[in-house]
This record gives sequence, C-alpha cells and structure tokens, in this order.
Amino acid sequence: MVGRLTNRTYRKRIDSFVQQQIEDMDDHRYTLLPFFTYWITFVHLLITILTVCLYGIAPVGFSQHETVDSVLRNKGVYENVKFVQQENFWVGPNSEALIHLGAKFSPCMRQDQQVHDLIQEKRGRERESACCVRNDRSGCLQTSQEECSSTLAVWVKWPHHPSAPLLEGKVRQHGSVCHQDPRICLEPASVSPHEWPDDITKWPVCTRYNPGNHTNLPHIDCAITGRPCCIGTKGRCEITSREYCDFMKGYFHEDATLCSQVACMDDVCGLLPFLNPEIPDQFYRLWLSLFLHAGILHCLVSVLFQMTILRDLEKLAGWLRISIIYIVSGITGNLASAIFLPYRAEVGPAGSQFGILACLFVELFQSWQILERPWRAFTKLLCVVIFLFSFGMLPWIDNFAHISGFISGLFLSFAFLPYISFGRSDMYRKRVQICVFLLVFLGLFSGLAVLFYIHPVKCEWCEYLTCIPLTDKFCDKYDLNAHLH
Repeated sequence: MVGRLTNRTYRKRIDSFVQQQIEDMDDHRYTLLPFFTYWITFVHLLITILTVCLYGIAPVGFSQHETVDSVLRNKGVYENVKFVQQENFWVGPNSEALIHLGAKFSPCMRQDQQVHDLIQEKRGRERESACCVRNDRSGCLQTSQEECSSTLAVWVKWPHHPSAPLLEGKVRQHGSVCHQDPRICLEPASVSPHEWPDDITKWPVCTRYNPGNHTNLPHIDCAITGRPCCIGTKGRCEITSREYCDFMKGYFHEDATLCSQVACMDDVCGLLPFLNPEIPDQFYRLWLSLFLHAGILHCLVSVLFQMTILRDLEKLAGWLRISIIYIVSGITGNLASAIFLPYRAEVGPAGSQFGILACLFVELFQSWQILERPWRAFTKLLCVVIFLFSFGMLPWIDNFAHISGFISGLFLSFAFLPYISFGRSDMYRKRVQICVFLLVFLGLFSGLAVLFYIHPVKCEWCEYLTCIPLTDKFCDKYDLNAHLH
C-alpha cells in the first residue's frame, strides 16, 4: 500500500544480484504476519475502552469549561466557587485522569524546581501557622494570623498562648496544630529520645490518641473544619473542607492535620509510589504513555495509521525490527517533549508514528538506485510529512514528540531496516552505516537524558515550534491547576 501511495516502481533493467534480493524480500513480506501491529492495535483499543469506561469523558471542545456552585468552605459558610478545567476535543478523560493513568508529565518523572519551590513556600507559611479556634469552640482551622478573626476566634499560637507545651525544658516556639498535640498522641508517641521536633512541618500523622473526652486544650477540644486537600497537578495543598475538596476534584486526607504530612505529588501522579516522597521518579512514563490515548478520536487515528503504514512496514522488516523502532522512537519523542513542554500531560504514540514515517524515507533512500522515479516518491513523502508537522502547530498537539520521534526513527531505521546491497563494497559501507547511526542515536538519547535530569533547560521561544499564535487566544497557555475565584 505504501508503494502505491508514493508511486514507487522499479526500473525495468535491474542487476540479477539485486533482483534476487528483491524477490527474497517479497517472499519474506508475504509469508510473515504483522503480529506487532495487531498486538499494539489491540492494546490501544482495549486500554482506550477501559479508560473511557472508568474515567468518563471530559467536556468536549477546544477551550476551558467552567463549573460554578455554592460550596461549604472551611469557615462554615457557603461561597460561590468556580472550577475550571480544559476541554478535550479528542473525546476522552480530563488531563488529571490521564496523568493518573501514566501520561508524560515531567513533575511526576523528576524533581521539578517550580513544583518544589511551591511546596517549600507552602511549608514555610505553615510553619508559622496555628490553630484558629472559634470562641464557642464550635470549629477550628489551621490558619495564619491574618486569616483568623480577632473578634470571633482565638489564634492559639505558641509560645504566647498558655497551652504551649515544653520541649527539652523550653517552651515550643511553633504551633499549635488543630487536633494534634505531642502530649495526647499515643502512636507515634512523643517521648525521649524520639520527641517531636519544634518544627510542626516535621510532625508525623498521629494514628492513636489518648481516649480522654476533654483535654482542656482549646486546639484539641474543638470540631475541626478543614484538613489537607491536594488540588491541581502541581502539588498545591489547602486546609479546607471535604465538600470544597470534592468540588475541586482534589484528594482529601481525612487523617492528616497539616499539608506537610501529605505527599500531594503522589496523589497527582498515582501509579507506583515514589521511593522518596520528596523526589518523583516515575521515569517509566516515557514508554507507558505510548499505550494511552487522549480519547476515542485519538485512538482511531492511531489505529488507522497502524493498520496501513505500520502493517506494511512490519511485513517488510519483521516484528522485532519494527517494534524496536516504534517503541524507542516513541520514548525519545516523549523525552524531548518532557524537556520543552514539562507541564503538558501528553499521551499517545505520536513520536512512534513519526519514527515509522522516517522508515519510509530510509527505505526510499536504500532503494534509490533501482526506483524508476525516486524523486517523485520523495516529493510525495515530503509533502505528507510537512503537512503532518504543520498540523502539529495547532494547540494541544505536541510537535516536539513529532520532531524527535522522526529524527530518532531516521537513525534507527538506518541501523535496523533490511537493505539491498549493490555489491561487496556497498555491503561493507552499509554495515559501517549501521554502527555509525547507532552511535549517533545513543548520543542523541544521552544528550536528551542529560537535559532532562541534570541540566534542565527553559526555552520560551520553543513553544512556537508546537503552536503558532494565529489569534490572541489561539495558543493560550493552559494551566492544569484548578482556578479559584
């Protein structure tokens, strides 16, 4: 099918040695079944169906969807709250669900400096917070002094409040914490030499309390109205009510009392927990996202490509060669995308598909001498690829994965695709070519890995490679965090 589309025809007069190689390749093509194509297509369809069934379909469109409702907040009053989420024109789940499933998302794969700074800033404010207790003790909430009403409540701040406990003979300087105190927690108990530190952001979650009904401690004998809630995709944590947390599609922590006691990025990313809660390490998203799709339409595009282009190439090259090119090109494309578009949740085998398109060019170059009109075939292929790259200039389509997948697929195709030799010297030249292009690819991949993990780059103008602002709002940067008004 690929040959018909690009109008490839062999010359009438071909050397018998070359003709024999062509016939052997044709026999090989008709005897092998494209098992990898069938397998990857089945997996894509199955996962897409399960994803849509389990996570549903987000609002369909190209803009942002707003939901406004009156929600009970942590101060015991109802407030109008607006939740904003990006629409999905692929007819599939929202971005948060895709991240939870394994989308390419840099903050889940490495320690992102922006996310790390946001978390540390929150901890710094929390360290100076205290429990704000209403005068009738009907409710209490961990807040800063500015957020605690001086007329309707008491800000129980240590060491100024008489309830302040001692630590090594000195009054504690930080606290109090609503519904948590080292004097009444039994597990883990604050006893020497394992006393809880003065810094409340280093306190553990108390799992068992002293069973007494009243402690005469104002920050304990009150009804707590807010607990930690992880909102958005950048580890933002708020002490708030369960109702508000559910409305904002957050993760509510019933047992914790402070944001420093929860790992919000673990909630955001899902999958396997980080080995170190402070350092995201889900590097396997580079290949896991190749099996996911943003929606039903996205999956259908992949199926169409694989049952036409990929299937024909697998018959030519075999399942092992083509699977290596497909998967490794996709991983390389995702790695480049993670460098230049770190906060975009991307799924799908776009890099893999462009790596397969590169195979068509390499197969053309390898057969150039025996084709009747090679320039015509090259022009047709070039027009197709330019069109697809220009399509990547639209919003929500990742051109970095396309470009990197195509380049890596080009190098890998020279190394792995079967070739026709035109003599002994040409055969030796192509063997050297295999080694050279393998080394070039390894250099490319190593360079991208260094840029991602060791020397992260920030490129403002790079966004023009993936979206051209035809109008003022055509390429609006979308923030996956929920917006509050």
